[in-house]
Amino acid sequence: MISVVVDVDDTLIDTARRTQAIWHKILKREIPLEAVQTLNPQQIFEKYASTDQRTRVKEIQKRFWDIMLCVEKAGVDLLKLEEPVPFAAETLHAWSKHCMLVYLTGRPETTRSSTLQKLEKFGFPTNNVELAMYRLSDYARARGEQTGPTLVEARHRLVSSICKRHNVVRVVDDYPSYFTIYKEFKIRERIGLLRSKLFSREDYINRGATKVVESWKQLQNDLPNR
Repeated sequence: MISVVVDVDDTLIDTARRTQAIWHKILKREIPLEAVQTLNPQQIFEKYASTDQRTRVKEIQKRFWDIMLCVEKAGVDLLKLEEPVPFAAETLHAWSKHCMLVYLTGRPETTRSSTLQKLEKFGFPTNNVELAMYRLSDYARARGEQTGPTLVEARHRLVSSICKRHNVVRVVDDYPSYFTIYKEFKIRERIGLLRSKLFSREDYINRGATKVVESWKQLQNDLPNR
């Protein structure tokens, strides 16, 4: 049976409002949603952090990821702010009749139960699917430690494992940098879900995407095949 790999955060689940709330909790000031949608974490910190906060970069970096990864309970509480990406659930239900779905997420294994519950709540197929997740230790560098894999290396490890066990014919992701990995493993259809406020079409194509779409609606009738 053929398989399709689908990223979760900001491909299936919109995390912008949760991320906005995390920055509010850490920096103690309102961060416009537009900023969350157009700037990366480093840029947000540089633009909105106070003079005092700038002297505590590593402390704030670690706290950001501890909340984002639900290491802190505050992160669990903010999960309620997430929203489903329009048309994604309907499209995946159509695809699931023709292939096996493999959800690939940067969320850590410690959140497996809550992630599956969220996917089910938002109407995504959860029967006969696989959920591939990062280890909490994969975020050691992101949380300020000197050793450990990069997030790209962690993604490479998971994609390698998935491709050894499945006949993957398609991948859908919103993050351009991961498409070099999907191309390396010769996944035939590499579809970028455009986040136009942060990336351009060229960002995806130049890293190996074979197609870029603006909405899941464009993929509803585009069934995966051998």
